[in-house]
Amino acid sequence: MNNLNFEYQQIIDGQGFQIAFAGMAIVFLALVLVSIFIALLPRLLNMINRILPPVVHTHSSIDDQKSQPKVVQPPMEELENEIVAVVGYVLHTHHQK
Repeated sequence: MNNLNFEYQQIIDGQGFQIAFAGMAIVFLALVLVSIFIALLPRLLNMINRILPPVVHTHSSIDDQKSQPKVVQPPMEELENEIVAVVGYVLHTHHQK
């Protein structure tokens, strides 16, 4: 079996430090480019949205939509208050028993 001798001189002779630093620089630049792309993505999507507006798909015909009443969703604050009230009522009735 070969004796494995570790010496820094072997790394220096084989340009190990230069290769390691070049690899780290490449990875660093790639991560910087990815983070810049992610930071600019909302602006890019807004520009694309102006050019290609979103398409609304419906599952029923136009005649069916006219005959059905529209369901209006209450604001989220009202829903949160109702949920808190229901949870409070359930806890109150549970402790009363």
